[in-house]
Amino acid sequence: MERATPWFPCWGINFENEDLSIPDLVNKFLKIRPSNRWLLISKFSAASENHLWSVWYKMEQNFSDHTALSKNPDAEFIRIISGTNQLKTAFSRAGLNKNDNQAWLIYLPEIQENINSLPETSITSFTESAQKIIYLIDASLLTERPKPSKEGLDRLGIEFTGDTNSINDDLFIGHIARSALTS
Repeated sequence: MERATPWFPCWGINFENEDLSIPDLVNKFLKIRPSNRWLLISKFSAASENHLWSVWYKMEQNFSDHTALSKNPDAEFIRIISGTNQLKTAFSRAGLNKNDNQAWLIYLPEIQENINSLPETSITSFTESAQKIIYLIDASLLTERPKPSKEGLDRLGIEFTGDTNSINDDLFIGHIARSALTS
């Protein structure tokens, strides 16, 4: 019997202050976040729990193997989810852009036993920190989970010409491999 994919610690958020520019919002977030294991990504960059755990696994594997191209887990995660080894491209794809009004607030859990088992996370473990961050950046919580979308494929630079009804997280997970292949 196959185990269900565990909950990934991410929260959909809506930015309430339309007068605050994205660069100002990101700077504020960087100052108030508890560690560099907290990050913001575009709402369209995350396709599913499987997708986020796959990116997390690749990020942790890169740090374990000393092959990470970024010094920090937040930047390495964004680089991998974007399917590139160019940080500028990664942030333009998966980071927040000037017209974004929604995002995912993500916490990257630490490895607990070994890299081959996902960390046990509970929705309540990081909720207090997430709520504080959401409040401090003047955002509100969205009641949804990541899902694959055409906007996400376009945003991440994934070429797709098929029927939009056939879009699934496999397309996004396969894109992760490009982070190690492209130059």
